[in-house]
Amino acid sequence: MNEENENAPGPEEPQFAEEIETPGVRPSEPVEADDGSEISDTDIVFDCPYCGHNLVIDYRGAGLQIQCARCGQAVSVPIPEDMHIDDVNVEPGEVVKQLFKTRRLLRDAENRIVELEAELEASVQREAELTQAANSVAPVRLELTELSRSMAAAAARMAELLSSDGGRQDA
Repeated sequence: MNEENENAPGPEEPQFAEEIETPGVRPSEPVEADDGSEISDTDIVFDCPYCGHNLVIDYRGAGLQIQCARCGQAVSVPIPEDMHIDDVNVEPGEVVKQLFKTRRLLRDAENRIVELEAELEASVQREAELTQAANSVAPVRLELTELSRSMAAAAARMAELLSSDGGRQDA
């Protein structure tokens, strides 16, 4: 058995999104994918909403969440308008495998939520620190502005005194 066949999903294994190189193709008759497999009328061909990459999956994947082959984001497989989820004849073993994959994706999403919440909390804390620092700098800026105005007024007054005194010089 060659490596290519060893890695290919068997009939009891769910088929997940594979990359295709023909943008926007919605086959009306079987088309060959890069790996030599055919894309048939019953396959679902769609674009990843995150990176726009074209994906193809067996019709039994309708309604599932999969990972994009390019960006790795969790993507919901669309259910074609003319298809009802009840129309899918799925083996019990396949349902269990899909359930485990969905649970893994859910766990990964929950972990990412925890990470993002921690990042958000750190950002809120940093914002509070920066706001506090800005608030402590504000009075100093006000004082500097007032000192600058006082210095400008004093310089103007000194220039005025010097100009009025300019005609008299002590010998």
